[in-house]
Amino acid sequence: MSSPVLETGSTAIAFEDRSISGVASLAQSTLFRLILLTIAVLLVHGYHPFADDAGGIYVAGIEKMMHPHLFGSDAGFILAHTKLSIFSHVFASALELLHLPLELGLFFSYLLTTFAFLLGSLRVSQRIFRDETLAWGATLLAGALFTIPVAATSLYLMDPDPTARSFSTPLSLFTLAACMDRRWKQMALWFVLTASLHPLMAAHLACFLIMYVAVTTHRWRLPLALCATGFAACAIIYIATRHAPLPDGYLESMLMPEHSYFFLSRWHWYELLGIIMPPLLMLLTAFRVRTGSAVFNVCITCIALGVTATLSAACFVHTDGSFFLARIQPLRSFQLIYAVGVLLLGGFLASYLSGPRAVWGALFLVLLSGLMLFVQKQIYTTSAHIEWPFAAPKNPWQQAFIWARLHTPPDAFFAADPDYAQSASEDAQGFRTTAERGILTDGLKDEGAVTMFPALAPKWKKDNNLELNLDHISDQERIRRLKPEGVTWLLLSAQAKTNFPCPYRNSAAAICQLP
Repeated sequence: MSSPVLETGSTAIAFEDRSISGVASLAQSTLFRLILLTIAVLLVHGYHPFADDAGGIYVAGIEKMMHPHLFGSDAGFILAHTKLSIFSHVFASALELLHLPLELGLFFSYLLTTFAFLLGSLRVSQRIFRDETLAWGATLLAGALFTIPVAATSLYLMDPDPTARSFSTPLSLFTLAACMDRRWKQMALWFVLTASLHPLMAAHLACFLIMYVAVTTHRWRLPLALCATGFAACAIIYIATRHAPLPDGYLESMLMPEHSYFFLSRWHWYELLGIIMPPLLMLLTAFRVRTGSAVFNVCITCIALGVTATLSAACFVHTDGSFFLARIQPLRSFQLIYAVGVLLLGGFLASYLSGPRAVWGALFLVLLSGLMLFVQKQIYTTSAHIEWPFAAPKNPWQQAFIWARLHTPPDAFFAADPDYAQSASEDAQGFRTTAERGILTDGLKDEGAVTMFPALAPKWKKDNNLELNLDHISDQERIRRLKPEGVTWLLLSAQAKTNFPCPYRNSAAAICQLP
C-alpha cells in the first residue's frame, strides 16, 4: 500500500504508520548522535540540581531516605511525596549501592534522562514519519525546545533539574511508541514504571493511550464517547466534592498568586493561547493528511484530549469549586500534547529545511537554541548556567545555605521569612536540599505540597504565620514567636535589622543565631 502524501509547495511530505518489530539495538551512529545532542541540551538549557521542584521536593526526599535523621517536624512536607512515588526510595538506594555522592548521582541522572527523552522523541517520531531525516528533525527540535513552558500549567516539556517528571516524561514517550507498535506487554511495562515514579502524570498518559487506541479504530463514536465520559466524570466529581470541608489554611494556600496555574479563570489572555493554539494547529494538519495515517491519529488524539481537558478545567475547576479536581490538574495532559506537537512541528520543518535548504535549517536551530539559552539565563540570573557537581555556587543565597550546612549543628532548626524565595537573586534554590537542615516552613515549595496534600494545611498555616514578616519584626517578637517552636537559627535577608549574632552575612542573606 502506498504511503499517503501531503503536498506543500514543491515539497512532498510522506507519512506512514510504522510498525517496528522487536526492540532493535541502537546503531553506533544513532548512539553517537544522541550523546552529542544530550551534551548540546545540557549546554543550552543548563542544569540546576537544587532549584525549583528538585530543590523543594524531590532531592530533599532523596536526602531524607539516605539520612533519616535529617529534618524534624518539617519532614511531613517532604515525605508526603515519597508515599506515592518510588523515585526518592530507588534513587537513594542506587546511590548507596553504587557508592556515589549525591551531587554526582543527580548529574548523571540528568544526563541519563535527557538522553532518554531524546531517544523517546526519536522513537515516537520514527513511528510517525516515513523519512528518517524527518524523524531526526523532530528530535532536534525537541532538544532545542527542551525547557519550553507548557502553556501556564507550571510545567516544562522537561525540567532543567532532576525530578520524578524527568523520568516519567521519557517513559511516557516509550509507552506511546510501544502503543503505536501495538506491543501491549511492552507498553504495560513502560506504563507501570511511569506510574510508580509519577502517578499523576501516568493518569494523564493513560487517558492519552486510551484515546489513541480509540482513534485508531476509526469508529468516531468511540472517541466521542470517551470525551463525553471524561467530561461527565469531572462533572460528577465536581458535584460530589464541591462542598467538601477544607482543612484550615488549605484555601489560603490554593489561592496564592503562584498557584494561579490551577484555575483557567486566573490565566492571562496570552497564556490561554498556549492551550488554544496546539489543538487548532493539529486540526489544520489533520485536514491535510490521509485519514488513518500516524500523523492523523496523533493529531486527533491530541485534539480530543486537549479539548476535553480544557472544557473540564473551564467548567469544573474554580476558586470556589472542587479543589479535588484542581489537584488532579486536567490541564497537565498538555505536557504530552506539547511533546507530540513539537515532534510534528520538527518533522514538518525538516521536510522544508532539508536538502538545499539544510543550511537554513541549521541556522534556525542555532537561533532557536540561542533564544532558549537567553531565556534560561533570565530565569536563573545569579546562578551558574550549569551548576557542576561540587563547584562553588555563584548564587549568594545558596552560598548562605552551604555555610549553614558546614557551620551549624545537624539538629539546627531554622526559620525564614516566607517571601525569601521571591527574592530576585534567590533563583528558586532550595534551602533544605542545600543546607540539609530543617526549617519551620520553606517558602519555596511547602505551600505547593499543601495544595496536593491538604492534611498538611493546618501545620503550614500555623508555621507560615509564625514566620510572616520575619525580616521586619523586632528581635523580641522573633523570640516570642519562634523559641517555643524549637527554632535555633534564622535565615534573614541581608537588609534585615537584628542584634542577634550573625556569623555569616553576604550581599543577599544573613544567618543569625536565635539566643
